[in-house]
Amino acid sequence: MDFNLVTGLMSELEAKRVKDRISALPDAVLCHILSFLDRTEDAVTTSVLSKRWKKIWASVPSLVFCDEDNPDCVSFVRFVDNVLFFRNSTDIRKFHLQSCCVKDFARIYGWIGTAIRRNVVELDLSVEDFAGDDDHPRVFELPESVFTCKTLMVLGLSSNFITNPPTSGCFPSLKSLNVQIDHPVNKSVEKLFSCCPVLENLRIGGSHGMQRDDPILNFNVSAPELKTLRIYWSSCDVYEKCCKFHINAPKLENFHLWQDPPTDCFLENSKTLVKVTITLCDPLHDNSAEADHRFAIRGTALLAGISSARSLYLSAHRLKKCCLPTFDKLSRLELILYNCYYWELLKELLKRSPNLERLVLELNECKCGESSDHQWIPPRFVPSCLLSQLKTISVRGFKGKVDEMDVAKYLLENGEGLKKMTIYYNDHLCMKEELHKQFSMFQWGSVTCQVELFADIREANCASFGMF
Repeated sequence: MDFNLVTGLMSELEAKRVKDRISALPDAVLCHILSFLDRTEDAVTTSVLSKRWKKIWASVPSLVFCDEDNPDCVSFVRFVDNVLFFRNSTDIRKFHLQSCCVKDFARIYGWIGTAIRRNVVELDLSVEDFAGDDDHPRVFELPESVFTCKTLMVLGLSSNFITNPPTSGCFPSLKSLNVQIDHPVNKSVEKLFSCCPVLENLRIGGSHGMQRDDPILNFNVSAPELKTLRIYWSSCDVYEKCCKFHINAPKLENFHLWQDPPTDCFLENSKTLVKVTITLCDPLHDNSAEADHRFAIRGTALLAGISSARSLYLSAHRLKKCCLPTFDKLSRLELILYNCYYWELLKELLKRSPNLERLVLELNECKCGESSDHQWIPPRFVPSCLLSQLKTISVRGFKGKVDEMDVAKYLLENGEGLKKMTIYYNDHLCMKEELHKQFSMFQWGSVTCQVELFADIREANCASFGMF
C-alpha cells in the first residue's frame, strides 16, 4: 500500500479521534455548562475559543458580576453594561451582583430593572458604598420593581439597605429569602418579613450595636407558608438593647437559632415543628444573678414556643433556672452540657420528654469561673422515658469523672427499654480498661442493651475490647 495513502488515512483517523465533541453540543447544553462558572467574565472569555463559541455566552441564563477582583470601577461598569446590551433576548434566570465600588446607584437600579424585565427567577444583591466612611456606608434602597416581580422566587440581600414595600402585591412568587443585616440604618427592614405570602425558606443573619446609633429592631416574621427558618444574630449591646424576633409561622417545620447573646424570641402557632437547633452563647461569662435571670426569662419564652418539636439540639451555657415546658412529641434530644452547670438541665429535660427515644450528650469544658462540685443527684422519680421509651444513648467528651460515671450508671440501671449506649472518651488510651471494668460492674435495667466504648469520636473506631 502506498505510504502516502497510509499516512493520509492515519491522519484522518487521528482527526476524527480528537474531534471537538463539546463544541458539537447543542447551544442549550453549552449555555447550561457555562452557567456553572463562578463569574460571567469567565463565560464571556470563551468567545475567543472559536467561531462556534463567539456568541454562546450571550444566551447563558446566569449572570454573576463581582468587582472584588476588578479595582477599576469604570471598566467594571462598562463590562456589565456591555454584557446586558449585547445579550440576546432570552430570559435571565439568575442575576448576582456584588459591588463595593459602584457609586452610581441609578446604574445599579438599571441593571436590576433589566433582569426583572427578562423574568429573573433568582436575584442576589450585595451592594456597599462606604463613600470614605467605613462606619456609615451609603444606603441602598431596594427598588419597588423587586417587590412586585412576578417571576422572582429566590432573593438574597446583603447590603446597607432600606425597604419600602408597597401595601399590596408584594413578592407574589418568592419562595426563598436570605437577608444579611450588618449596618441597620432604620426600622424599614422590619416590614420585609411580613409581606411574603408564599415564602417557604427564610434566613436572617446580622449584627447589632456596632454603632451607638444602630436602631433597635423588632422583627415580625409572619409567613403562612414558611417551612424553614434560620436566624444567626449577634449583638454588641449585651442584654441591654437587643433586637426582638416575633415569629408567626403555622407551617414551620425546621427552626435554627444562633444568638450571641440571647435576645427575645417568641414563636406563635408553631405546632408543626420537626427539627429545632438552638445555640445561645454567653460571650462575657457574666456570673451575676441578674444575668442568670435575664437568660432564664428569654430561655423560658423561647422553649415554650418550640415545645412541639420532634428533634431538638440545644446548647445554652447558662440555661439552668428557666421553667421548661413539656415536650410531648420529642423523640430525639442532642444536649450540649457545660461543666459549670451540667446535670440539672438534663434531669429537667428527661422529666419533661415522656416520649424520648434517642439521647445524645456532649460534655464540654467552659472556664466561666462558676464553682461547682458537679455532683450528680438522682431525681426523686425515674423519668418515664427511661422506663419505657428511651432506646439509644450516646455520650461524647466522656472523661470518666465521678459525676460522669454516676450519670452513666443511673441511665444504664434505669433504662429498661435501652438497646444501646455508646461512650466516646477523649482522654488517654489507658482509660479503656478502667472504663470497661467499671461499666461491667453496673447493673443494667435492660438485658438486651449493648454498651460500646470508642477511643476517638472523630474516627469512631471501636476500642480493642469492642463491645460487651
